[in-house]
Amino acid sequence: MSSHAVAPPDPPWRASDRLRLREFALSDVSDLARMHQDPRVRAQLVDDLALDDLATASGFVAGMQAFYRQYEGRGIWCAERAIPADADAVAEAQAAHAAGDIDDGLLAYVMAPTWRFCGWFSLVHVLDAPDQIEIGARLAPEAWGNALALDGGDWLLARAFADTARTEVYGYCAPENRSAAHCLRVLGFDRVGNAPYNGHLAAQFRLSRAHWEAWRHLPRRDRLRQVLRGGQPAQA
Repeated sequence: MSSHAVAPPDPPWRASDRLRLREFALSDVSDLARMHQDPRVRAQLVDDLALDDLATASGFVAGMQAFYRQYEGRGIWCAERAIPADADAVAEAQAAHAAGDIDDGLLAYVMAPTWRFCGWFSLVHVLDAPDQIEIGARLAPEAWGNALALDGGDWLLARAFADTARTEVYGYCAPENRSAAHCLRVLGFDRVGNAPYNGHLAAQFRLSRAHWEAWRHLPRRDRLRQVLRGGQPAQA
């Protein structure tokens, strides 16, 4: 781990209004196993760790809790997505607040979203190339298709490049995983080729600090348009 790595503040961390990250806890084991029991999730994986098994998932969480303290600022973090408050309950609370029947605190409580497990995001060193650092995500199917991976990816890259010595970040996915590859490109990554990854062959992507510095300031819709038009300028 780089001596310049910057530890994030206390969790949970807001990646966006609809996504937050925190350290895994033992209470997450059943959700973690349930996600990996879905064949749609397993079909996208590069590794074959049996996290669909409760005992394996429990060992993973315990190991990650130790990892957080050993490598501050790095890890695989539990992701939660915001579930909006019930619209009818909000309307009733707003009317009651306007009438003076409830105070600001109760109105805010009713309007606040609930947070539900939706997978994980990671910022770790690459097992097959320890000098590299990679971002990653693994989301439950109910969280697919709404750009949460981009929200989390932007947060991860900001964390990675907060290390002033970091000049590049990598991403990996199964070669046939077009959704993950598209997400990485929208985040600014270029496809490098294929490389060994946790005992398998994976598609490798790279993002330089110089490219990220320019790319991150573009509105997401503009990034998406550039990728759909055929990509981005080649990175040095």
